[in-house]
Amino acid sequence: MRNMNKGSWDARTYDQVSRLVQYKWGKQVLELRKWRGNEIVMDAGCGSGLLTKQLAKKVTRGKVYAVDIDFNMIKQAKNNLKFLDNVEIMQSSFTNIKLPRKIDVIFSNSAFHWIQDHRKAFQNFWKMLKLMSISNDNSNSNNYTAGGGQLLIQCGGHGNLQQTITILEQIIHLAQFKEHFTDWKQPWYFAKTEDTNKLLQEIGYVNTRVYLSSDSIIFPNRQIYSKFVKTVVMKPYLDHISQGNDSDNDRIDKLKALFLKLFLDEVKKCGNKSNSRWFLDFVRLNISAHRR
Repeated sequence: MRNMNKGSWDARTYDQVSRLVQYKWGKQVLELRKWRGNEIVMDAGCGSGLLTKQLAKKVTRGKVYAVDIDFNMIKQAKNNLKFLDNVEIMQSSFTNIKLPRKIDVIFSNSAFHWIQDHRKAFQNFWKMLKLMSISNDNSNSNNYTAGGGQLLIQCGGHGNLQQTITILEQIIHLAQFKEHFTDWKQPWYFAKTEDTNKLLQEIGYVNTRVYLSSDSIIFPNRQIYSKFVKTVVMKPYLDHISQGNDSDNDRIDKLKALFLKLFLDEVKKCGNKSNSRWFLDFVRLNISAHRR
């Protein structure tokens, strides 16, 4: 997530397409906590601010720090959140952000897998969270009424988009694209539950709950599917084609269009059933933990 220069997100389109997928996921994650209404929260990787707005409604007597590193996302978030007085929008990497006070909840939806160093991120989150007040009520492991600092995170987990990425990786080795991907490294880290649990416990988190959930999404048609994939999943691949090619924009635009077409044609060919052809094979990593 960067500014409008090369590599920046198309925040206006993301604001539209994320309502179909990420927004629905995030609303479900918000329901995993019993909100008091006065929490201080960081929305880590707030994107266009759709879920920040829902958070702000949960903490009407509290405050939400909406943090994102991308200039375009911040601009879109400011437009979406301009009438909310309990939200402060900050452009920064959420792993290095410095907030003026300790916070009750770090919420993050569909962003944490863009961070390669999860240990560093969890350690920084640890420093930001308030000390935990442990409840004596052990009857419900999902009872978060005790207060204290909590991680409430959902992101891509191990096996996420495996079929989709397999197709993308095949395309980058075709003759038309091979030269553009000689130094290619996948920009995401889809962690395993056991690795995440181990990290959290080594840092000192308690009441950890980490699990994977499969949530494949079927899109109604090629056009909507194409718009989502181009904006979200395929973005780093298309960005990589652009690197070092400022002098021939027409050629690069044609290459990007070809990349998308080849991918869509392959997805269509692989679809065995017409009603599940335009799908993405998401696997979500769900993380809840408290600071000791």
